[in-house]
Amino acid sequence: MVAMQKKNNYRIFCGSVLLCLFFSLSVFAQTKAEKRAQKAMEKLGIPPTAPAVKVSPEYERAEQLVNEALAQLTKGEVNRADSMVRQSIRLYPTKEVFQYVKAVCEMPDLNKANALMDELYQQTKVFPDEKMLVLEPIASAFENGKMVAKVKLYEKERALFNIGYEAYKVNKEFGDVKRVERSIQTLLGLNLVNTAVKVGYDFEYNQLEQFKIDLALIQKDFEKAIALTLQKPISLYHPQEAKDALLAYVYQEKGDHQRALEIANTLAGNYKMTGYKLKFMSYAVLGKAEQALTNYQLYRKENYAFISNDLFYYLAIVDIKKGDFQNGLNNLDSALNHKMANSMNGMEVLFIDKWKVYKSIGDAYTGLMQYDRAKDNYNIALLSNPDYEGAVTALVNLESRIASTTSTDKSGPVITVSEPSVKRGLKVTVSGNDLMVRGVASDPSGLKTISINDQVIYSQPGGNFWGSVNLSNGLNKLLIKATDQAGNTSEQAFEIEKIIVPAEIIAVTEREGNNYCLLIGAQNYADSSIPSLENPIQDAVRLKLLLKNHYNFDDGNIFTLFNPGANDVKRQLLELANIIQPEDNLLIFYAGHGIWVEKEKKGYWLLTDAKRNDPNTWLQNKDVLNLIAKLPSRHTLLITDACFSGGVFKTRSIGKDAPAAIASINQKVSRVAITSGNDTEVPDESVFMKYLVKALSENKEKYLTAQKMFITQIMEAVMTETKTEPRYGTLELAGHVGGDFIFTKK
Repeated sequence: MVAMQKKNNYRIFCGSVLLCLFFSLSVFAQTKAEKRAQKAMEKLGIPPTAPAVKVSPEYERAEQLVNEALAQLTKGEVNRADSMVRQSIRLYPTKEVFQYVKAVCEMPDLNKANALMDELYQQTKVFPDEKMLVLEPIASAFENGKMVAKVKLYEKERALFNIGYEAYKVNKEFGDVKRVERSIQTLLGLNLVNTAVKVGYDFEYNQLEQFKIDLALIQKDFEKAIALTLQKPISLYHPQEAKDALLAYVYQEKGDHQRALEIANTLAGNYKMTGYKLKFMSYAVLGKAEQALTNYQLYRKENYAFISNDLFYYLAIVDIKKGDFQNGLNNLDSALNHKMANSMNGMEVLFIDKWKVYKSIGDAYTGLMQYDRAKDNYNIALLSNPDYEGAVTALVNLESRIASTTSTDKSGPVITVSEPSVKRGLKVTVSGNDLMVRGVASDPSGLKTISINDQVIYSQPGGNFWGSVNLSNGLNKLLIKATDQAGNTSEQAFEIEKIIVPAEIIAVTEREGNNYCLLIGAQNYADSSIPSLENPIQDAVRLKLLLKNHYNFDDGNIFTLFNPGANDVKRQLLELANIIQPEDNLLIFYAGHGIWVEKEKKGYWLLTDAKRNDPNTWLQNKDVLNLIAKLPSRHTLLITDACFSGGVFKTRSIGKDAPAAIASINQKVSRVAITSGNDTEVPDESVFMKYLVKALSENKEKYLTAQKMFITQIMEAVMTETKTEPRYGTLELAGHVGGDFIFTKK
């Protein structure tokens, strides 16, 4: 009975990420569990749930304002929503604000999210009363068969902890290592006295003690983490088994998996399940697949109600160690996207840090000998955690592996033509004089050049290639030559017969590709000498709603980056390389400051972490184009609403008649851009954006090309109303062949 009481206690109080790792058990999902839980709480000295505290009118209005702000955010009224949530914070600091913060993180706009959380914490700090109404951190009452949290009165220091603890959880889920570390350090500045003798269990105090260990692990001070773990006193709420489980985890983080296994093997009773999970994790890293999977099955049998992203992560580690790299990538995708719902309060918690997942994605691509993609994912990991030793070491090892492979490589690339499909025969009926040829030339050394009939075409180091070939009437012989970085060449020949057909309107057919969109809005700048802007985020949200509601863009395929730093943009573009397929289309929109350096003839985006006097903090247009060039999408459209944005492309002359042969345009790979100005300043109140939105809103055509939209709806209108000259051009260095981006209405 005592064991069952302890087990139930941990179901109620396992609130932190680390404790959840060890002690998360089945949620009390059925009403029949309520009496058992309450009896266990009484036996353990935990007071029964206090009646709900009557909240003040200010508290109620503050929560109401947050809900109204969320509604405005959904409508795209970002500025109004932000104003309302700040009004709520000033009226009465409540945890309801974190609902808005999480919505902002989902955008994502981590800078704004952290600014709101800082403002909430500071308002709590200066709150005039000694006690405050705060929603408890761990649900303690049953309502309608599930655990719910109640609003209670807290002393100021504990109110601060609870607000800061929520901020920590948000940063753990959405932020990088620096933000998590900062959250913990803020909390460790508080002074809490253990009240366990009076109340039976002191969540805030125990979590604060746990954060000391967490901080040591983040700072890689493993000896300190071990010492702090050993110093934790034994109690009813932290028995020896719990201490051992925590110690095993610390050894795992240190990389001493043998020691972790020794400790995990001693766990029994209520901690047997925790032991299974710890052994699964250690055996996975050690490459002992059979033992790892055995313990995984035992853990899942005992803990069927919970599945979290750490399980997918370690299953992927097993796959990679076995050489099943594709299945490893599938599990790592689940690790990135699956979030476990905490049984106590519905908070979604990510147990495995994103940089660890991306490093393992790099390992999987290394195993598949796709070294370019491996390097990209190692770099994604380092953009989130620059000091992550695993990714640094992996990059060094990868460079050595590439050098070794190149020096011993005696075979040419393996050429696979995906378009046209030569498997379906040699004849193809075409209405034009050229043909799109596309495929992959795989080689562990990396692709150097590729040509068709001795004409070099566009290619990427990872092997993707495409180009347009002129056709003569009758039989055309095509010879593809691919050369790798080691100098080896391979060839593939096939024939295409051009058959003359009568001129006719070509029907446009739906392709299997998806439409993706990345919306970037830089608005609030950290450097006070760079003026913040009013509308980029609101403009981006308005564009999102247009694309989602009226064009073929699914909500899940629209990515947003609001108030990002330069590394955030790089990371997102690299992440898209893991998602975008050759038949997909991509629209990229940037609104924010730009700058042109005449002496260098270079243009830059100024993201929110840019410093006016430090060019090293600016994002060069060329770097953006290089990242776009990595994306294998069929059509990519870059729209920039920024000063001096004309330097992103080589322009081409455009006539007054937009292309009409939609099918032909759709076939060819395109990399085009529309910018709000050439090498001039543009106003903060964007006229360009007004006419872009107007063009898409009022469009009646099923298929609208970017070029036609620009000529008929944007160019003349903007030039008439302002002194700026919007531009349309091609991104030659990113692989433009001759097509165009097509907006398809629903």
